[in-house]
Amino acid sequence: MSFAFVTTNKGKVKEAEGILGQKLEVFSLDLDEIQSMDLEKIVRQKAIAAFEKVKKPLIVDDVSVEVAAWNGFPGPFVKFLVEAVGPAGAIQMMHGVNERRVVVKASVGLHDGKNVYTFVGEVSGVIAPSPRGSGGYGWDSIFIQDGQSKTYAEMTLEEKNAISHRHAALEKVRAFLVTHPM
Repeated sequence: MSFAFVTTNKGKVKEAEGILGQKLEVFSLDLDEIQSMDLEKIVRQKAIAAFEKVKKPLIVDDVSVEVAAWNGFPGPFVKFLVEAVGPAGAIQMMHGVNERRVVVKASVGLHDGKNVYTFVGEVSGVIAPSPRGSGGYGWDSIFIQDGQSKTYAEMTLEEKNAISHRHAALEKVRAFLVTHPM
């Protein structure tokens, strides 16, 4: 399976390579994203826009962090929330909120040159009481996945890759490619 990964996030590249078990050709392109709470719609559009520029089979991805107490917000806008207030600011926004449940989704869009396929991986967990750990990026220091005691930022890359939302989505990509080789 030979395809490119279009992303500006080097951390995502390392995760994807670890999960897929192969080196990926990377195109660092800033793609315009449609504004929507529908993660798969965003990823589908990103895959189409990326293919127009790269002209080869590729994958793109995006993430949604859906806080139960906030009716699913920030969803796919989590990147902007973290850029604006950081993980500590997000924790501060949770002050006085008892419901700390969160669903984290990764959607991977695969464009084979003709069709776009989307694959979603999902995990549940809670927002930590305070940021913990120095690994990872973005909101990793404030998310504790169900069944775990560490935040993603406290885990090694291998530990995170074995259980994460991105792992779940990329495993679906891997299974698809077995029956639909590129």
